[in-house]
Amino acid sequence: MTLAHLRINRAANIQSDLYIVEGDDPNAFATFVNGQRVIGVNLGMVKMIGGEVNEYAALIGHEAAHWAKGHVDAGQTRTHTLNALGTLLGVGLSAAGVPAAGLISGVGVDLIDSSYNRDQEREADAQSIEYMLVNNYDPWAAIRLQERFLKREPGFRLPFLSSHPSGDERIQNLKVLIESKKQER
Repeated sequence: MTLAHLRINRAANIQSDLYIVEGDDPNAFATFVNGQRVIGVNLGMVKMIGGEVNEYAALIGHEAAHWAKGHVDAGQTRTHTLNALGTLLGVGLSAAGVPAAGLISGVGVDLIDSSYNRDQEREADAQSIEYMLVNNYDPWAAIRLQERFLKREPGFRLPFLSSHPSGDERIQNLKVLIESKKQER
């Protein structure tokens, strides 16, 4: 995993630390810790992937793309702006006598934020394939990783409130992208 992290960072032209963190539900993320760029992978993810280096490359490539594309910075700014607008909307609706004004404005903010996040997730998935190809990792591992998630997904979720595209959509997008890259080579 460490070698994949170093190689993907170089391809993404970023510098980040790799943290392994607690957590049973598989997850990975890009964030700041003490002003440093960090890619975090939790123990649940490590257990799920095991020793599959190509899947780590897909995972780390995805998170590195969030840094390279400015998604982390944009996300922080967007969240602050949307929260302020949501508060103003809630106050306005409340003053107009609309019942559950805070809930309505909160759901509206979540819908807007989720749509932006899904676009960024699609972009990060696509960029991770580039990083994998440049470093001679198997890009099909990105699909295998998504298939692992599909097998794990518990219960019913409302797709329009999710910050990520559905697993099926991601797999389909990755297949199309990988096939197009094969034709380019």
